[in-house]
Amino acid sequence: MDIGKLLENSFGYAKEGLLGNIGTWIILIILAILPGIPIMLSFLTLIPSLMTGTMPDFGAFIGIFIVAVIAAIFLSAFYQGYQMKILRGEVPLPAVSGYGKLFSDGIKYLIITFIYAIPVLIILAVTIGGAIMTAVSAGPNFEDILPIIGAVILGVIIALIVGFIIGLFAVIGLIRFARSGRMGDAFSFGAIKDTIGRIGWGHYILSLIVVGVIVVIVSIVFGVIPYIGWLLNLIIAPFIAVFYSRYLSLLYDSGQEGVVAAPETGA
Repeated sequence: MDIGKLLENSFGYAKEGLLGNIGTWIILIILAILPGIPIMLSFLTLIPSLMTGTMPDFGAFIGIFIVAVIAAIFLSAFYQGYQMKILRGEVPLPAVSGYGKLFSDGIKYLIITFIYAIPVLIILAVTIGGAIMTAVSAGPNFEDILPIIGAVILGVIIALIVGFIIGLFAVIGLIRFARSGRMGDAFSFGAIKDTIGRIGWGHYILSLIVVGVIVVIVSIVFGVIPYIGWLLNLIIAPFIAVFYSRYLSLLYDSGQEGVVAAPETGA
């Protein structure tokens, strides 16, 4: 399936599924908001100190913030779990139901994503962590710090390149997990490479770049609207997520031998 048809089908799928069922759209907005609630509440703990003009207990705040981040990660599982339904190729857009299953799939999704991110995290930890330690020992001498800044920039560039390459495998790996329900399938690199080969490496990479650019541009266009940009981005977030997940699902199906792609929906 060419990129134009991927985009057309994915847009039609999201439009029919969400505009035809506003209730699903509203629920997805709520699920998208959930992870931000504990983060917001953690910052609210600083308000009493700010109102009284006293110094906040930053040690306690850091502890509260860490707990809030962990809670946010768990709450995000429902939203990610729903994306798994779309990646399975369910047509039409499935209802938001079976929250236990959504949570379970979402947690597994996050675990798989974290495992794939480990090499990038290691690169960043070694380069940035090492640079910070070196900078502390170097003192305020600017000439000694310049090479450290260069090392950090180089480390970030390497991390981006490695992250992009890993991401090519992670996308197919996550869809394989969504289809089979087995986490091990997300790391069957030989099968993943074969699937990408059937899609065509050039076509696969170009397809991901195109959809990525579209998502970024749409988010920026809505986000720069004065005063209400943040609200508009929040409202369209489920539409973008459904569109993106459907796009990846169809792209995956195009590389399956003997598998008929999910039925197309009209725009």
